[in-house]
Amino acid sequence: MDWKTQLKELWNRASWTGTAAFTLPGVVFEIQPDFVLAARLDGKANGNGRSQFGQVALEPLEPGTLSASPGGPAVLNRESLAGVLAKTAARVGNGQNWAGLLLPDGIARVGVFPLDTLPENRREAATLLGWKMRETLPFPPQEARLSYQVTRVPGASAEASLDVIVLGARSSVLSEFGKLIEDVNRSSAMILPATMALLPLLESDVSGGQFLLHVYSNAATYAVVEGQRLRFWRTRDFAGLDIEEFFAQTAAEAGRVLASTEDRLSLQMERIWLCTRPPATDGWADRLAEVLDREVDRLEPAPEAAALLAGEDRLLFRRYGATLAGLAANKE
Repeated sequence: MDWKTQLKELWNRASWTGTAAFTLPGVVFEIQPDFVLAARLDGKANGNGRSQFGQVALEPLEPGTLSASPGGPAVLNRESLAGVLAKTAARVGNGQNWAGLLLPDGIARVGVFPLDTLPENRREAATLLGWKMRETLPFPPQEARLSYQVTRVPGASAEASLDVIVLGARSSVLSEFGKLIEDVNRSSAMILPATMALLPLLESDVSGGQFLLHVYSNAATYAVVEGQRLRFWRTRDFAGLDIEEFFAQTAAEAGRVLASTEDRLSLQMERIWLCTRPPATDGWADRLAEVLDREVDRLEPAPEAAALLAGEDRLLFRRYGATLAGLAANKE
């Protein structure tokens, strides 16, 4: 099962909203503590079958507008955030009723659980997974909205034949964002942590381990995948550090994650990817390679996804648009 299918399955099992089926919306908003990014899919596919973006817009957020804490409240200055959302929505076009929403990874908790079986009844499965997530959720499990996706592990023993990826977020926090999207005359059709949208950009033909480090908005998410299986996920908040200390802390944590996951999972990393977005810089890839003493590749949006963009919009897409490109890959 590829990442495109897995993200769709995560949506199909989600109770984030009342919509039942996965639909990649024509407009996507990414909300981070320091910016709002909006993009409109053109609806036309390029020669590779991938959708292209017809418009992008980015606006900064005032400090203190948003908190990426899972416990909430997340929106600390509703008026300011609502104004920025309305501004970016107007720039990319207001003709779409459905919107995708990418949120800071810190809003949600992600768990990866090996299981021998999972109840077919959705309510029973959610109860079991809520219990599994209880130690990672900083709020009562009954206040969480859970989404999960199940992958059968090839050749695994009966005791651990399933991998279950679980996303958990506080209902009240998701409602905060849902109401904001409604204010710009849209209904949220899909909600995901931003880094989840990067997974379809990883190499699909690597059977061994791949390590992804996504650095953005003074935070970093570390993900390890094996083939098409998510094996590890951790998000760290580095807010308040200057840019040099931000890099030092991020790189040190990357080294620890690599060492521990390779040892614990007996998994050698074949590829190491770094996706940098401001305030991180392009030069971090070379610096990280020196710290880790390993080759590090930059994970960037495919140029063809920005074929309809020109000038500053194309530069904006290159710097910020990797998450958008990952979502566009799911419209193939």
